[in-house]
Amino acid sequence: TEIYIQLAQETLMRGKNVLYLSPEIALSGQLEERLREVFGSTLLCFPSGQTQAKRLETTARVRERNSARKLETTPLIRDGNSVQRMETTENIPKQSPAGSETRGYIVLGTRSALFLPHHDLGLIIVDEEHDTSYKQDSPAPRYQGRDTAVALGGIHSCSVLLGSATPSMESLFNCSIGRYTMVELSERYFGNVQARLIVIDTIAERKKRGMVGSFSRKLIEEMRKTLAGGGQVALLRSRRAYSPLVQCEECGDIPRCIHCNVSLNYHRATSRLLCHHCGYSLPYTGVCGKCGGSLKTLGVGTQRIEEEVSELFPQARVGRLDADSDSTAVVREFQEGKMDVLVGTQLLTKGFDFERLSLVAVLLADSITLQQDFRADERALQVFSQFRGRCSRRGNPGTFIIQTSQPSHPVYNLLRGSEEGRGTMDRMLEERRDFGYPPFTRLVRLVLKDRSEGRLDQLSQQLAQVLAISLGVSVDCPSFQVAGPYAPLVDRISDEHIRHIRIHLPRDRGLSSRKTLIAQVVRDFENSHSWQGHISLDVDPL
Repeated sequence: TEIYIQLAQETLMRGKNVLYLSPEIALSGQLEERLREVFGSTLLCFPSGQTQAKRLETTARVRERNSARKLETTPLIRDGNSVQRMETTENIPKQSPAGSETRGYIVLGTRSALFLPHHDLGLIIVDEEHDTSYKQDSPAPRYQGRDTAVALGGIHSCSVLLGSATPSMESLFNCSIGRYTMVELSERYFGNVQARLIVIDTIAERKKRGMVGSFSRKLIEEMRKTLAGGGQVALLRSRRAYSPLVQCEECGDIPRCIHCNVSLNYHRATSRLLCHHCGYSLPYTGVCGKCGGSLKTLGVGTQRIEEEVSELFPQARVGRLDADSDSTAVVREFQEGKMDVLVGTQLLTKGFDFERLSLVAVLLADSITLQQDFRADERALQVFSQFRGRCSRRGNPGTFIIQTSQPSHPVYNLLRGSEEGRGTMDRMLEERRDFGYPPFTRLVRLVLKDRSEGRLDQLSQQLAQVLAISLGVSVDCPSFQVAGPYAPLVDRISDEHIRHIRIHLPRDRGLSSRKTLIAQVVRDFENSHSWQGHISLDVDPL
């Protein structure tokens, strides 16, 4: 962050403007306080949680500062086939002291800040460039904020800085082929102190009665020592709610959403069963709606973990950071030391800076490592590494604990920095090359939806065949193929059945023309079958 601030100051002094992207609204709130101290009213904020009126006000201020810089515009000058508009600007004063008004600006925002009426950009910063929050996948337009920032930098001929302690493989690939330049930081601002890693085998602990609910006795002891020493604790559980599902003890029925093919999550605070996809809910009575038997909870979410911590440590002040809480207020209270233990989803792993945080722990880590995704290992490594970095922030030693039933998983070797870990990273890249996955190919995913499952299956199969013929794909080439149609993990949402078609495209000179062809084939298919609005294209899907 210190590097970002210094580069932003230098850019403003040159009469240029700065765009600073942050992946999460909760993180941008903490950043705003820090940047406001340096840039004062020069800082404009555009987080995703702003009201429409506030967003319009920020947009107007960016546009006004654009107008204020221009004195006059000369007539259009035609040069061959291009059209240039020559502009003259005022002599822009050097950056004034912090807090004073300048005509330049620095915008801090989430991915939508890319589409403000920017002008004279001299620097674009994409903090935590690996973060999946930069990808807009629904509704349209579907874009990758990181890549859009690079494109915007090209339009303005300005520098683009992608920052991350765990860069995406796509960015590492771009560095390897010379498209990007890599700058590595070998030490932290406050000193290079790495949190010690402890991996706890929960299966072994249960066999010797070393588990108390969701917590191993080893973790409980580490938490006790940390709290006794005045430190703070952060606990990661990647599922919100009290329990991911409930089941009847008599007939085995699991209440499911009537609109989506998912089980209902139990929220104890509101005593309701809730669908996290469409919002459908039912009051929770504890009685099975089919046979009248008793319902029992299965699995644990952040609300349940919060309750368990309060029972284990009655004197501790416990908070929760997830989609059901006021993230900005919770982060502020934890930063000010008004909470001792913070339980949260992957929001916790973002680039927060908590001075007293000295112990972080992952509960049920298998839910992160065992995702059905070719990026599963990469993302698990990013989540764990980022979470580990939340402690030991001031040169003080910290502890990072992972509770898992698979302690020999390759990702943990990567975290240990062992020789086996470095070999794992090479293996991950080779697997992607062999099976035709990014960064060695480009993916285009077609998402097809229809209320009639039979019609959806029939038309999706026809479209896949038309695409394969039109593109001339080769069965023996994994980097150029049409896969599907297939049902995703959640294959019905809001009464619409879903099928996916995945297209692997080689990174060659024909990439652009193939993408254009795909779009044309889809349009023609929609028109010929009167099926408009049922197909969406997602380039570089998550």
